[in-house]
Amino acid sequence: MDTTRVSLILRVKDPADQSAWREFDLIYRPMMIRFARARGLSESDADEISQECMAAVHEHIRRFEYDPDRGRFKGWLRTLVNNRIRNRLRDRHEFQADSVAFAEVRDDDPGPDALFDQVWQQEHLRHCLATVRGEVDTKTFDAFVAHVIEDAPVDDVCARFGLTANQVYLAKSRMLRRIRERMMELLGEDSA
Repeated sequence: MDTTRVSLILRVKDPADQSAWREFDLIYRPMMIRFARARGLSESDADEISQECMAAVHEHIRRFEYDPDRGRFKGWLRTLVNNRIRNRLRDRHEFQADSVAFAEVRDDDPGPDALFDQVWQQEHLRHCLATVRGEVDTKTFDAFVAHVIEDAPVDDVCARFGLTANQVYLAKSRMLRRIRERMMELLGEDSA
């Protein structure tokens, strides 16, 4: 990854920069789809929401001025996606539970803003993991996934991949460092 998120936003302001739009789409479309799905939309509705949002970004990004004091791109995108989702849910004309039934239900689900932040972080991490995958050999990457993501014990990872415990820990350390570096390149100082 050779660009920070801020520079990517500046690059997509140029509709002719196909490389920037491909990268933007690769990062943000899955995020919008996952967020819409997490808010209860069907796969086809989530796809439509992402299409509508990508079209809106394309239409409005040229006027977007990056000014952290006025608001961040993340907030702008969250509002854009949230509004589209709310409109879609409203247009369904679904009946909401009455207040007595609502009062009895415990609400452990995060609100839309917290959910968006969670999906935002996960999708950026997923993108960075995919980037790092191409930078290391397959055995190292698979051992990292088995130990760190799948939470397999070190002994199991060693037996499965023919590695020593030291090699597994070293792979974990190097991979985590690379992922952190890619996250900083992608998000820059503007991770909020």
